[in-house]
Amino acid sequence: MPTDPLYNEIDASNLESVRKNVVFNNLFVDTPFQAKLRKAGVWDEFLGGAGMMEGILYGRTQGAAVNPGQTVTVTRQQINTAIKFLPKAYATWYPLDDWEMDDGSGTGGVINSGPSKIVDEYQLYMETMVMTMNTMQEMDSFRHGQPSSATVSDNRIKTINGLDEALNNGIDPSVYGNIYTSYGAQARNGAIGTALNSTPVYCGTSSGGTGQIDFAVLMQLWTQCKATGGNPTLGITNVWGFKAVAIALDAQRRDVSNTRHDIKWDGLVFNGVDIYADALAPSAQAQNYIELAPASGAAGNTNLADGVGSSTTTVAFTTPQFTSSGVNVATSPTGSGLPSTTLIQASEVLYFLEPESFKIRPTNKKGWNFGLRRAPMPNNVSIDALFMRLGTNLYNTQPRHNCYAFGFAA
Repeated sequence: MPTDPLYNEIDASNLESVRKNVVFNNLFVDTPFQAKLRKAGVWDEFLGGAGMMEGILYGRTQGAAVNPGQTVTVTRQQINTAIKFLPKAYATWYPLDDWEMDDGSGTGGVINSGPSKIVDEYQLYMETMVMTMNTMQEMDSFRHGQPSSATVSDNRIKTINGLDEALNNGIDPSVYGNIYTSYGAQARNGAIGTALNSTPVYCGTSSGGTGQIDFAVLMQLWTQCKATGGNPTLGITNVWGFKAVAIALDAQRRDVSNTRHDIKWDGLVFNGVDIYADALAPSAQAQNYIELAPASGAAGNTNLADGVGSSTTTVAFTTPQFTSSGVNVATSPTGSGLPSTTLIQASEVLYFLEPESFKIRPTNKKGWNFGLRRAPMPNNVSIDALFMRLGTNLYNTQPRHNCYAFGFAA
C-alpha cells in the first residue's frame, strides 16, 4: 500500500549508494566452444553466393598387384564430390526510445543523461545484444540446421548446421534422438560410403540408464578420431561433464602411479586433447543451475535460448530397432554400443574435436556481421526498432575426424 507522504525525510534528503557504470550479469555465461574454434583459425568469411560448397574426396583410383604385361580393364570412377551449406540469418532486437536513452549522437537521452546517469542504457543494450547473439550461436552449434523428417524430430532449418548433425553416421540416433541420413545435402552410406560418418560412443547401460565415463571411454574417443586420420586437440563438455571427466582422470592418476596426466582443474589434458567446460554444452544437469529455455521452445527474456527459443538440455529418447542384414540385433551394428528399442537417458556429453576440420562462415557484409539497422516506428514520436544482425554458418568438413560420448552421469 502507498504511504502518505510517499517519501520520508531520509529518502527525500539523501542519494542512494550506487556504484556507477556497474551492472552485475546474472543471466549470461561463458561460451568457450566457438571462441576456441576462432582461436584455431577456422574463421572463413562468406563472400556471397547461393551456398557454401566444400569439395570432399571419398574414393580411390583402381589398383592391384599385377603380372608384367597383364591387361587390365581401365575405367574411370568418381572419387570426389561436394557438400553444400546455406548461410543462416540471425537477429536480436529491442525498442530504442530516444526520450529515455541516447545512441551516442547526442540528440536523445532526456532521462538517461547528465550527472544523474549511473549506467549508459544504450551501451548496456548493445552489450546485451552481442551476448544474446553469441549465446544463440553457441547453443545452436551443438544442435542441427535441418528440417524435421522421418528421422529428425525438430525443425531447425533456420539455424546453423551444428555438431548434432555433423557427428552422426546415419544409423545411430544422436544425443537428441535424431538420425541424420544426409550431411551438407549429401546422402550418408550411399555412393560415398562412410566418408561423412562419425559414430557416437554410448556410455550408458544396456537398459538405457546412465553409466560412467572412464579412462577406457576417453581412449575410445581418441582412438576413433585417430583411426580415421584425425588429430583431436579440443574437448568440449558441460561443466557437469567436466566434473565427471576430472574425477575419472584423478582416479586413474591415483591407481596407476606410472601414468602421467597433465591435470589442471580449469582445463584437462588427455593425450593432447585440451578439455574445456562450456556451461551451454549439452547436459541434463545444467538446467538446474542456469536459466535455460524449456525444451518446448517457449523462451522468455529471462531465459538463455538458442535460435529457435529452445536449449541444449538433453532429454530421454528411444532408439530404433536395429537390424543387420535383415536380422534384428540387440545393439547397433556400428559399434556405438547403443541398445535396440530402448529408452535412453542421454545425460552428459563429451566431444573430442579436430578444430581444423570446422568452418565458421560469417558474411563479409558489415550490415550483417553484427551490424545495426534502425527502423522508425510509424507515427511514434520517440521509439525506433533497433536490430543487430548476423549472417553466418558453422559446419564440419571431415566429420570422421571428430566424435563424442554421451549417456554418462555427472
